Amino acid sequence: MRPGLWCWLACPPCYEAWTSYGGPLSLKYRRNGKWGESPLTAYGFAVLVTIAALLVQLLIYPYVRATPFILFFGAVMLSGWMGGWGPGLLSTGLSALIADYVFLPPRNSLSVSPPDILAVALFVGISTLITRLNVRERAARAEAEAQRERVLALFMNAPAIIAIHRGPEHVIEFSNLFHARLLGHRELLGRSVRQAQPELGGQGIYELLDRVYQTGEPYIGKEVPAQVGDPANPRTGYFDFVFQPQLGPNGKPDGVMLFGFEVTEQVLARRNLENAERRLTAITHNATLGLVMMDARQHCVFMNPAAEKITGFTLDEMQGKPLHDFIHHTRPDGTHYPMSECPIDRALPTRAQEQGEDVFIRKDGSFYPVAFTASPIVEDGKATGTVIELRDTTWDKHQQAEREQLLAKLQEAVRLRDEFLSVASHELNTPLTPLKLRLQSLARLLATEPSTPLTTRITQEVELMRQQVKRLADLVSDLLDVSRIRTGRMKLRLEEVDLSKVTHDIAARFHPEATRAGCTLYLHTQEPVIGLWDRLRLEQVLTNLLSNAIKYGAGKPIHIRVEDDGNQARLEVRDEGIGIKPEAMGRIFNRFERAVSERHYGGLGLGLYVTRQIIDALSGTVRAESTPGQGATFTVELPRQPRKQDETLAG
Repeated sequence: MRPGLWCWLACPPCYEAWTSYGGPLSLKYRRNGKWGESPLTAYGFAVLVTIAALLVQLLIYPYVRATPFILFFGAVMLSGWMGGWGPGLLSTGLSALIADYVFLPPRNSLSVSPPDILAVALFVGISTLITRLNVRERAARAEAEAQRERVLALFMNAPAIIAIHRGPEHVIEFSNLFHARLLGHRELLGRSVRQAQPELGGQGIYELLDRVYQTGEPYIGKEVPAQVGDPANPRTGYFDFVFQPQLGPNGKPDGVMLFGFEVTEQVLARRNLENAERRLTAITHNATLGLVMMDARQHCVFMNPAAEKITGFTLDEMQGKPLHDFIHHTRPDGTHYPMSECPIDRALPTRAQEQGEDVFIRKDGSFYPVAFTASPIVEDGKATGTVIELRDTTWDKHQQAEREQLLAKLQEAVRLRDEFLSVASHELNTPLTPLKLRLQSLARLLATEPSTPLTTRITQEVELMRQQVKRLADLVSDLLDVSRIRTGRMKLRLEEVDLSKVTHDIAARFHPEATRAGCTLYLHTQEPVIGLWDRLRLEQVLTNLLSNAIKYGAGKPIHIRVEDDGNQARLEVRDEGIGIKPEAMGRIFNRFERAVSERHYGGLGLGLYVTRQIIDALSGTVRAESTPGQGATFTVELPRQPRKQDETLAG
């Protein structure tokens, strides 16, 4: 192939012109968008060149009388070369007739002498041979063109990167479609690699091309990164390629051929897989759980460091061996543990996750408790192995034992506390009762004395002492109730009770206290509202609710409402005081919980707790609703008959 032909092949318009016209000279016509030889054109050409040979022969005949066929050989040669057998034989026949008629004696006559017959026969024979040689050469040329077209098509459409660079500047002489697409269809042919691909600067590609061109040694690159794509927005790709030197006529390199493949997806996928494997390795090696993997034969294939620490065996010692025989083959009593009873080994054949607790044996022969999870590995519908998570629960057992001991001690302490509260409450009640009686007697005595500044002063002091003693008695009563609830000793004594009458009595009892606090009691009741309840406990509930209303709603009215609501009774106590904050609503019924500061309001935070326990025992409900700054409403709903008779309160 002549130098520069790759340029023709690499340029589709040039190549089409070359092949379409059969080289520098060809007789072709275009039909249905395709080029082909026209018989009429070929035969016409044969006639024309024969006539041309005649005219020239006439001009030079005076000088070539001895060789009248010389120019007609040329006409036959051109006709056979351009048209094949038909035009060649046509030119041969015409030339023989014309030569005989015009140049052979007698001239202007088709008759010939025996010597001229021999001359005509030689002409025809030599012309036929020339035509045959032309036809063979023409067929060989057509085959060569077809081969060249096939090679070009193969190179142009190959799913690989193919390019040819010429000269020391590495001018791009050929670039196939894959290579052109890879480079964003930029202008390549006739430009050096440095001009066409400036983004390769600093990546060592130019230097590799120079070395291959200078040394004649090919270079093989594996997963080499390079900037490709649109020059304005290139991307990094990875490529496997070969720089193959192309030898010139002198045996020295005059170009370099590039042949390669893009492997970006494979490189990125492998790197992602490697990163995932590294992360998985880091996770398994840093995991606190022991991880063990068994194959389909129940043989160990992997153990992480945590599993080695738990079992005492290393992966080298266990790999390829049955896990069951080493860590789970005997019970603590020394009896054999069959594999059929082992839940870990059962996970694989059943394809179901198994988990639980068991006792394993360490390498040193000691036993230890283990919590485990065995998960089968199923690939393409086939069980291929088991993943086991192990956790040594020795410390958990120890912690559990300590917690149980602490719980027992705590329960004992609570029992002792409840007993102390019960005893203390009884003991505190003992002096309080005579003290209340003495104060009542003293008040009655002072009432009989004449009114003097001293008696007035003493009467006021006595009243203050009575209030403080009552407050102390209420606190002692709450403590005693809490103790009874905790120990289950508080019993309900159920009887028919009129809730309206109980409410009237308690309201009358609180009237003096409400008056001192500046509160007006508004009572709204229906007569009667009767149910099977404990009267004393209902009085206690009303006392607690009214005490709270007076304490937190001082100076504001208090509304008490009792309604008959079919199968149940409803009691409502509403004040217009400070209200309850939303964050405190969920805990006001708990023991020792307060919704306000104890600095400004007294009490132990037991009244509402005791109230809820009583209402629960009566199968009722109690709830609170409040808007801060606008007061609070406590609503009690009681069925007329509790679900259980003689209910016991228990906290």
